[in-house]
Amino acid sequence: MSIYGAINAATTGLDAQSKALENISGNVANSSTTGYKRLDTSFSDLVSSTGSRQAEQVSGTVIATSRATNYLSGDVTSADRNTYMAINGPGYFLVTNRDGLTQQAPESYYTRAGDFELDTERNLVNSAGYFLQGYPINPATGAVSDRPEPIQVSDAPMPAKPSTQIDYQANLPSTPTTDNYDTTDGAPNSQYVDLSVFSKPDTQSTPALVDATPTALTETSKLTDSTQFDPGDTLTLTVGGHASEVFTVGADTTVQNLLDKLNGMHGVTAEILPSGEISISSFEDMTVVETGGPTPINMTLTAQPLATGGTVDRSVVTGDKADDFIKSSIAGGQETVYDENGTPVNVELRWALNAENKWSLYYNTNTKATGDEVAWKKVSDMSFDAAGRLTSPASGIVDINDLEVNGVGLGDISFKFGQDNLTQYEDTIGNATSVDLSQDGFPSGTLQDVSIDAEGNVIGKYSNDKSQKLYKIPIATFAAEQELQRVDGAAFSETSTSGEPDFRNGGTIRAKALESSNADIAKEFSKLIITQQAYSANSKVLSTANQMLDSVLNIVR
Repeated sequence: MSIYGAINAATTGLDAQSKALENISGNVANSSTTGYKRLDTSFSDLVSSTGSRQAEQVSGTVIATSRATNYLSGDVTSADRNTYMAINGPGYFLVTNRDGLTQQAPESYYTRAGDFELDTERNLVNSAGYFLQGYPINPATGAVSDRPEPIQVSDAPMPAKPSTQIDYQANLPSTPTTDNYDTTDGAPNSQYVDLSVFSKPDTQSTPALVDATPTALTETSKLTDSTQFDPGDTLTLTVGGHASEVFTVGADTTVQNLLDKLNGMHGVTAEILPSGEISISSFEDMTVVETGGPTPINMTLTAQPLATGGTVDRSVVTGDKADDFIKSSIAGGQETVYDENGTPVNVELRWALNAENKWSLYYNTNTKATGDEVAWKKVSDMSFDAAGRLTSPASGIVDINDLEVNGVGLGDISFKFGQDNLTQYEDTIGNATSVDLSQDGFPSGTLQDVSIDAEGNVIGKYSNDKSQKLYKIPIATFAAEQELQRVDGAAFSETSTSGEPDFRNGGTIRAKALESSNADIAKEFSKLIITQQAYSANSKVLSTANQMLDSVLNIVR
């Protein structure tokens, strides 16, 4: 290589180191830029063509090219903004410029700078002025669109959703301690619901119990003294939903023994009349069947309606019987449900024990009911096995048509219990425990905040304490991301050599976080020292070559 070749090589060296210095300068300047990807410098030699053999070749000039570091992530740090985000792994946010807000097919750009905030038009825009794009989500179905668009968070209120289902969990006590409950011997069956709430008693009398004289029996008389009973006779007594009970007449069984048996049954009272007849009154349907004896007793008592001309209806409690009902039942919790307009309605529930392992659930339909106005309505009858598991309804689901509270119609509501959620285990407290109710309705709500979740969804949070997915944020990857073209604002655009964006294999989104620049000042300063020394060395080559040329010119002189 001639002296002039040396000068040319040193000049390219100066130019290459100048370009390296330019990249270092840009990296240092952007060391605090969110999502910035530094540019490194690669040096390549240009071999001189002089000489066909290795021994005849000389060092050539140099060329400097920029090398992208898009594949290197910066540090991710937590942020205090709900709409800030960072990408954990490969990929870029899909963004557009302001012109793209009004275009049918906006021009797409790609960035790792996730410092997005809502502007005055409720668009998500980062500090560089790029607007985030995403897939709209249908709020009714949850379906995600396959066409991205600039994200604009609507401030329209979330519409109310009427309640359609109440999920109910509780454990009912085997023996409820109602206000009427009394453990003394004089108050049998006080754990059961007061039957006078639903009906009036039917009163009938047995045939007169007289001896052969005939003289009417009294309480202390033996039943076998009458012509009606012989030793070994039985009476089968069945009251409402209770299990049938068998009373056996023994040689020493007295009239009082039979009266005690009858009076010990739920809703039944009995007394012996002076005529010797046993008067039996029952608020429940009742049968008395005698087996044996000369003229077997066969009685059927039918509960009588509260109102003349009406029917016995155990599915409702009227206002004038509400206090008696409350005293003979236990609280079952309450839940606020919503009608189609989002009007909140409080549904109060109570449990009434009808017979062993048999309950009825009621809800308060009119809190101000008086007289014969309906105050409480039955939800359903419930039965449990000896282990405390729900057996009826077998599905654990009860549908109520046109549930109404204080004149507000709530439409059809399903109560979902389930065998595992509604149980009857022994409980010393005597109240419903572990009561937990939830429902699926809510009132309308205004938008309060916008955030990003870990799945990359834009979430709207509303004043009704509900959240709603609004957009799905896509993450784009490229087969040759180093070939992306840089544009202002730490963004990139697609090129023919980068490949088309792929939205299937991107990284995950980390909410309330930002990715820092991947330019490290310490490393850049190290490169700066090397570049400065190389630049000085090339300058020295130039000055040396100049001195050598001066020497040649001096020969001529």
